[in-house]
Amino acid sequence: MAGRVCPVWIGYFLLSPFRKLRQNPDRILGSFLSPGMTALDYGSAMGYFSIPMAGLVGPEGKVICADIQEGMLRALIKRARKAKVEDVIEPFLITGPKISPEKYLNKIDFVLLFSVAHEVPDQDALFRDIYTVLRPGGNLLFSEPSGHVSRSVFASSVRTAENNYFQQIKQLEIGGAHSVLLKKV
Repeated sequence: MAGRVCPVWIGYFLLSPFRKLRQNPDRILGSFLSPGMTALDYGSAMGYFSIPMAGLVGPEGKVICADIQEGMLRALIKRARKAKVEDVIEPFLITGPKISPEKYLNKIDFVLLFSVAHEVPDQDALFRDIYTVLRPGGNLLFSEPSGHVSRSVFASSVRTAENNYFQQIKQLEIGGAHSVLLKKV
């Protein structure tokens, strides 16, 4: 499954208001984000989570929206303007194997990795890279779609994160997903 990337046109379906019935961004993220924080939405697509994240961190915060597809980021920028959070959103086009750890080294308070890791060919490098940008004690909310990723494959991904110095804090109940909160130790 790794290496298969969600096409840009699917991004519009991911924005469906019906999705909030199972995966409400404010309910999922509200206890992890607060004003002034710097967050990373890795695999942000068109910003289903990024836009609400921007509201939660407020104008003094920052949400870095990293994606490998320019089309997803263009749509996210338009949505951020419409929501009046464009000053909080920082789009970042991933063009190589890393998410620019030099710029963000130990500066991110919270990382959201939602329905993305199964598309990444090298999860070990992914978790290692996230570890470098997350500040000590920072949280990583890791979630995969239960319809695409089996519980055993998800557990294997969590072990990969733990092998890269993340500590599992607790499993989370999110509709249609296997989810866990991890902490940088």
